[in-house]
Amino acid sequence: MSAPRPASRPALSDKMAPFADGRRLDGSLLRQLFIGQCLVLALHLAWMPVWLLALALAVGGYRWQQWRRGWPRVGVVMRIAAVGALVLALRAHYGTLGSMDALIGLLLGVYLLKLLETQDRRDARVVVMIGLIATAVAFLHDQGIPMAAAALLAFAWLLQSLVRLAGGRDRRQAWREAAWLLALSAPLMALLFVTFPRLGPLWSMPRLDRASTGLSDQIAPGDIAELSRSAGRAFRARFEGPDPAPGERYWRVYTLSHFDGIRWSRATPEQLAATLERPVGAFVGVGARSPWQAPATARFRAELLLEPDSRPWRPSLGAPLATGQAQRYLADGTLEGLTALSSRGLLRLDSSGAAPAYPDPAGSRWHRLLPVQANPRTRALVERLWRESGGDPEAYLESMMARFGEASYRYTLSPPRLVGEDRVDDFLFDSQAGYCSHYASAAAVMARMAGIPARVVVGFLGGERHPDGYYTVRDYDAHAWVEVWREGGWQRLDPTAVIAPERIEQGPQAVEEGAEAFLADARFSALRLREVGWANRLRLGWERLEYRWQRGVIGFQRESRRSLLARLADGWRAAWAHLEAWLPGRGVLATTLGLAALLLMAAGVALLARLGAHRWRLQQDERRLVGALQAWLAGRGLAALPGESPAAHLRRIAPRAGPAGRALNDCADDLERLAYAPLEAPERAVRRRRLSRRVAEVRRRLPKPKPRRGGGGAGARETGVSS
Repeated sequence: MSAPRPASRPALSDKMAPFADGRRLDGSLLRQLFIGQCLVLALHLAWMPVWLLALALAVGGYRWQQWRRGWPRVGVVMRIAAVGALVLALRAHYGTLGSMDALIGLLLGVYLLKLLETQDRRDARVVVMIGLIATAVAFLHDQGIPMAAAALLAFAWLLQSLVRLAGGRDRRQAWREAAWLLALSAPLMALLFVTFPRLGPLWSMPRLDRASTGLSDQIAPGDIAELSRSAGRAFRARFEGPDPAPGERYWRVYTLSHFDGIRWSRATPEQLAATLERPVGAFVGVGARSPWQAPATARFRAELLLEPDSRPWRPSLGAPLATGQAQRYLADGTLEGLTALSSRGLLRLDSSGAAPAYPDPAGSRWHRLLPVQANPRTRALVERLWRESGGDPEAYLESMMARFGEASYRYTLSPPRLVGEDRVDDFLFDSQAGYCSHYASAAAVMARMAGIPARVVVGFLGGERHPDGYYTVRDYDAHAWVEVWREGGWQRLDPTAVIAPERIEQGPQAVEEGAEAFLADARFSALRLREVGWANRLRLGWERLEYRWQRGVIGFQRESRRSLLARLADGWRAAWAHLEAWLPGRGVLATTLGLAALLLMAAGVALLARLGAHRWRLQQDERRLVGALQAWLAGRGLAALPGESPAAHLRRIAPRAGPAGRALNDCADDLERLAYAPLEAPERAVRRRRLSRRVAEVRRRLPKPKPRRGGGGAGARETGVSS
């Protein structure tokens, strides 16, 4: 059979990959780019303006009409105007262009508008690369399992788009190439994840201005009651050792020491230093251990998985004593991070489980300040209780707490609003119904009126214990209580424990009065189905999976890496010790066998490297690859005829090659394309890989030759494989 005629070449052009001319985009690839944009935009849509979706539809619709009906290309002036309108819209939506959300919105808008000027292969690659960057940026919003799965889908789509742009013949081949690339990169990704150190940021970026806890640094009676309407998660905690009892799970977040008659507010170390004319170092210390109280007094050691928050506060079960990394230890017994959390973070914390056992440097006078002539009825009550207690502070505090236990006071999740100037009077003598912040505010004012230093502490109480052993603390667990200075230390007083002990033991969901307000802002929360067995099991199962993901993957730090490597080393030493104990001769024989095993492993690695290098050389030279295939075919009785070209040889034997016939024809097509077509480097590399796979398929699927009783020569040998 003679070589194929040049006239048959145009028949092969129907199988050419898109972009063979390197210039025009066809409809299928425009659709490919648009779907990729929609997938990437979906990752951000929960945090971005909804009108970005309308922008994506408008750009995609115009390009589709341009391709189908010949609409004119968008000029430079229109594109510049579109970018300007995008910038103005983001400025109007966020009020600034300097926030992280606005910068992400700008990236997404430019990514969508880029499709307007995408005309050739180069532009399409730029669109895909911007999409890859936007996919990575989505993890600034969230790093949970749903986000990771959606980002993997978007990344796979963009990767197979790059394969098609590089010359993939069809969508099926592009997906195979993309899956192969992902499979090859997975081991390297896992290795780098385990071994590569986590580096700090190389530059500063604007932070996402979000608060997860819902708490603020100032409260008025009724403010914390609003948090009972939310199911937002604040943090999760796992204890090393025994768990604290329900009455001990008081998580301190911050203290409020300034009262203006209506609202309690927090004084920062900088504000205290300026007001009291003392150095800032007198109110805050930086380090891994508290400068105010010895770590030897620690009762609880916990690992906290914190939700992202634009504020640097860190919860602590009692006074914080030591952490795994440097933090800001405030003199009021609270803890701050050096920076805010832009994503979930792990914190290992030793704490006392009780109020601080040291005086506040602000002094007792600071904690007795009150507005003059405010709340006169409360002042009269305090004077009467003080006289009845004989001027004994301990007896006075007992009388004050006992008064809150009277039947006339009610604990409710829907307290009446207080609007007067003397709100403590209005609460104690008129409404007599409130939430924890009402009672904590009233108790602190009454203590100060008696000359006892007092402050309000705001944080969380309780938490839901998961079957896996960790606690989930949510917004509705927010709580306020009082600390008073007595006998060389701060003492915790919680009027809620007197009025509604079920709140302490069971959480706010156990409070019957005003129960309609509980989770009122979380109408679709799975927590509403806690009484439904199967639904609650599903919720707990998902929370278990999500917690392990956050702790084991997102929270994988240097300590986790060292622990993993140490476990691997311990396993190797244990296996080696078991081998020495099992084999006779102990050390000598075991060492000999170990060296032999190492030599065999080294030989195996060398052999695999040699085979890989040989295969790589074959893939780089298609003529050598096809020549090796022809030699292999000749050994099976399918040799080439004199003067026959390689492509003609493969096509001639394809009809008689059974299952390998199609692969032989593909080999011939790819060989001619590589030999004669003006292919660019990326498409040439794709063709070579495809040719290598087809050659392997021929070797695998070609039937074994059937032996013949008589005859010889080429003609007899070629009858060894039948159709």
